[in-house]
Amino acid sequence: MDSKIIKAFIGLIAAFILVIAVFGILPQLGMKGPFENFQNPLAGLFEGGKNAAANAALDVSGLKSKAESALRGNTDRIAEATGMSSSQVDAAIDALDIQSWEVTNLPEGAEKTGSANISYSGTDATITTYDDPSVVTVTAMGQDITLAVPDSAQSYLPFLSYLG
Repeated sequence: MDSKIIKAFIGLIAAFILVIAVFGILPQLGMKGPFENFQNPLAGLFEGGKNAAANAALDVSGLKSKAESALRGNTDRIAEATGMSSSQVDAAIDALDIQSWEVTNLPEGAEKTGSANISYSGTDATITTYDDPSVVTVTAMGQDITLAVPDSAQSYLPFLSYLG
């Protein structure tokens, strides 16, 4: 696979991860963010279950569907900007399996293998990868959010270094 295509695809993954963690989850956990005025109808239902509360808030917010719609609605623009074909962009979006991403705990014994620093809409973040490709951790706004990575996207995580 051409390195330009890999970089473009990894850019899609990184942007999606950052949007989900920073713009979808942190505000629901009481952290300041772009949705500070969003009222979570499920707040308080999951005492002691931050992952469950974050996942419920993520589902209620509709952010996953909005992210997928935004990507699919810009397939031609993404293809033009990256040099990918529209069918390659569609395949990359399919591989993200956006509806399957969720907050999880870092598996015991997971060893860090790398990290990538990215910025989106004025928010800086670090995405950390591990020897266990089923998870990534996003560090932003003083918080760490670990996300479960769908099988279809896992093989691309080592290429996050292309963003640097």
